[in-house]
Amino acid sequence: MAWVSLTAFANLPGQFNRTIFDAPWATETDDLILWKTLNYVNATDLVAYDERFLELIGADATIEHIQHLAYQSHEAPCDILEKHELLFVEWGKPGGDYGINKWQYLLDIKNNALRKIITDPPTYNLHGCVNFQGQLYGVIVGYGDNETGKLVKVDPCSWKATTLLNNFVGQPFAGFNDLEVDPEGNFWSIDSKSGWGRGIVDFTPPNGPSIYFVNGTIMQAKIVWTTCSNTNGVAMAPDGKTLYVPDSGVSEFPPSNKNLHGRRMVWAFNVAGRGAILANQRLLTSPVSYFYDGIRMSGEGWIFAGSGDGVDVLDPESGFVLGSIRTGGGENVAVSLAFGEHELWIVRKGGVGHVKDIKTKLKRNW
Repeated sequence: MAWVSLTAFANLPGQFNRTIFDAPWATETDDLILWKTLNYVNATDLVAYDERFLELIGADATIEHIQHLAYQSHEAPCDILEKHELLFVEWGKPGGDYGINKWQYLLDIKNNALRKIITDPPTYNLHGCVNFQGQLYGVIVGYGDNETGKLVKVDPCSWKATTLLNNFVGQPFAGFNDLEVDPEGNFWSIDSKSGWGRGIVDFTPPNGPSIYFVNGTIMQAKIVWTTCSNTNGVAMAPDGKTLYVPDSGVSEFPPSNKNLHGRRMVWAFNVAGRGAILANQRLLTSPVSYFYDGIRMSGEGWIFAGSGDGVDVLDPESGFVLGSIRTGGGENVAVSLAFGEHELWIVRKGGVGHVKDIKTKLKRNW
């Protein structure tokens, strides 16, 4: 683990520069000592900016890259701890049948063996997933003109898939990106233009990227927030009173296009009323580098967010980055993550990482 003093970093010697898409350790500098320091930090898996990161990660945490897969985005990690398994997918073009994936990966977390499964009926282009009361709930992007975005329930024993919601009062969804569930069993889903931007969904998105609230009992849905850029990820606080959403307009389409000045902030909202209203929108933070994709909140209330250099751990009140769990020296873009009790799995471009023996409790109580 490397400790980076932000006090020492406040006044750097020589000339230096980096873009928002580079980690701090990729900063170009003409100062030899700074260059050596950055290279040393770049060789570490855990980087602390704040002593609280050391306290919550602990002294025994380790990271192992357990699956090396094609350099393709992987999404929708979903823990099935009762079966000692992790579900995730390979998402988007050029993977699968040119981006039309009907299968999911299933990882045995005891021996890291990997196999493919297909739900009944097949679930195409899964993009977000949560485990709630022993059932898997997932959202899909859809594909072509054949299938639009929808919310599904999957039984992890039989792999039977049931569609719960596939329209907003007759209007198709643009393509669901991620999913969260609150303590009452209601769903918060991100409807984004990512599927359309990657050419997976043919029709023009009917709405701008939005957050949908879905009553988990009667499946009644409503838009609770809309952005002019794009959305990526959603996380609920353990008490169910605050929602966190990354705004990712920095990533344009085609996906290879990146706008240096595009949005890449994280918004925080109070959950008001009976849970179907967002209030008090405020800017929590923008990442140190890249933009946040998958985002989850631990059982003890820390935000874990997938970024270009790894997974950042954020203070949910101040938005400051406490530290980062890095993925292969920054070579493998961290996309999303799933929690165990004291361990987490990072799905990324290029495979899966496993972080073990984390001191703080990660798994939520619901």
